[in-house]
Amino acid sequence: MKKLLIAALLTGSAHAYQIGNLPIETAYGTGSALETATSPVDLITGEEVEEKHPFDLREIIFNRNGFAYSSNGGFGQITSVYLWGTFPRNTVVMVDGIRVNDFTTPNRSATYEHLLLENVGQIEVIKGIQSGVWGADAVGGVINIITKRPEDGLHLKTEGLLGDYNTKKAGITLSYGSEKLDFILGYYWFKTSGFSAAEPIKGSPDYGKRWDQLGWERDPYRNETINLKMGWNITPSDRFEAVVRTIDAVIHYDAGAGIDAKDYDDPFGFGLSEYFNHYNQQFYKVQYDRKFKNNSLRAYFSKSVFSRTQYGGYEGEYREYTVKDRIDHRLGFVNLGFTRTDYKLYKSGGNVLDSLYHGNGYYITSVIKLKNTVLHQSLRHDSYSAFKDKTTWKLGVKRQVWKGLFLRGNWGTGYTVPSPDQLYNPWWGNPDLKPENSLQWDIGLEYGGFQVSYFKYSIKNLIDYDFALWKYVNIEGKTKIHGVDGSYSRFIKGINTFIRINYTYLYGVDNDGNRLPRRPLHQIGFDGVWHPSDKFNVGISGVYVDKRKDWDGSQTGYYTVLNGFVNLTINKYLKGFLKVENITDKYYQTVNGYATAGRSLYAGVQLKW
Repeated sequence: MKKLLIAALLTGSAHAYQIGNLPIETAYGTGSALETATSPVDLITGEEVEEKHPFDLREIIFNRNGFAYSSNGGFGQITSVYLWGTFPRNTVVMVDGIRVNDFTTPNRSATYEHLLLENVGQIEVIKGIQSGVWGADAVGGVINIITKRPEDGLHLKTEGLLGDYNTKKAGITLSYGSEKLDFILGYYWFKTSGFSAAEPIKGSPDYGKRWDQLGWERDPYRNETINLKMGWNITPSDRFEAVVRTIDAVIHYDAGAGIDAKDYDDPFGFGLSEYFNHYNQQFYKVQYDRKFKNNSLRAYFSKSVFSRTQYGGYEGEYREYTVKDRIDHRLGFVNLGFTRTDYKLYKSGGNVLDSLYHGNGYYITSVIKLKNTVLHQSLRHDSYSAFKDKTTWKLGVKRQVWKGLFLRGNWGTGYTVPSPDQLYNPWWGNPDLKPENSLQWDIGLEYGGFQVSYFKYSIKNLIDYDFALWKYVNIEGKTKIHGVDGSYSRFIKGINTFIRINYTYLYGVDNDGNRLPRRPLHQIGFDGVWHPSDKFNVGISGVYVDKRKDWDGSQTGYYTVLNGFVNLTINKYLKGFLKVENITDKYYQTVNGYATAGRSLYAGVQLKW
């Protein structure tokens, strides 16, 4: 039994969690058993995060099936994530249910590079179209980072890390839990001198040389994150929660691919430019939950505020007002609700806009569990002030056809909205833009620690920048994506070792039939963790990236990267760890002309009372 529990705690695989049938929040917008999710789910546990000690969200998903990513350099540099091959803007990312997609950036995605993973309870990845549940932009899927709830009593945790590139990380967390009141407050500080964001492009005589061999300057990064999560159980049936998260970061970057630049520089002869960016994000949420009879009522307000100084400054905020009610019945539940969303853009590229639009969403989700079958139906209607209404839907089924063998399928529609900047910016905006429309279906099977999915997308009205017209337009034709996503995980009791291997095949083309860039054709990820005792473990994680081309046609694939870690529990208060990134010191680029880290070593301690 002990080893079985270890397996459940240490694996990030959703299937190992079916042992305990843990609840998840994201599949249907309300708490539900993992086994009832018809969409593919990748559940990353807090235990796995603590084992690997990632610096940011990208680092924990770099070798997961269904994910591909590209980064314009090292620490803090712009990172783009392609879930099931969709565009970065097509994945909704949340922290404790607060949407953190920054719509003021060109990617309109979450800033993965700034999301420090501290006090994570679990990360839920729901793949495939989810607009019928979550509305706009939930096309590739939804990622929800759920932070921990505190243990009973008063606790204090401190941690620190030192390593290569003059990297330092520290944090302090105070938590308290009781029957009536609970809170967790954390302050986390990360600073590194880093390395040059830019690196020689392919075809350059210096390609293959790292920044220090060329005498290029470092591009430092600093991140200060504060997180507060508190709850008050007013009665056994009434609970109030509040979440506050702030991120303050300064990023130094370079002038472009293959072009080194100092903090103040004039590499193009256009006059002096600044090559650093002060980034500030603030996320707030207040929530009230009430349970009565077969109803679970939830009302919340959340606000996401974005600000960065780059190119004269960008400022905006996203607000969401939601009321929903879950009604349980003998065969399952119905979740229905209303959401009001406001997109406000105050400044864009130094231009004061004060532009906004809003949307009202009405939705209903039904989950019916029969003897061996789960049926899921979602229907949502959104009306917007800036463009035509959108109605989306999703149908899903999951059936146990044999003991432990499940077949599942999903079919649905989704959409992605243009940002206020794309609509109203006086230089490149287009007020006639329409949302992107998506149709997607997937089929798959699950058996024990094995899962596999086949998925297919068709996206119309793709929003892109037209360099001839100098503005954003809707592209005619269809973008098509299809692929295979599979994984196998197992805890081998005889040697106390967890293994996971996964594979992704991805093929996507634009409206002209050209391959979509920065998505590898094949990708293999793997993890292995050995637990010789309860107090010690050692692990290795890796990824092989096959054929992949950048926007300019240059090849950026065909490489393998390995990371490793060691964790030691010294006593009940003190833990130590080591982590090594890029063990083989592989030279590679995810974006042509931008650097990645060489072999680097980090060591840290954690002290908890």
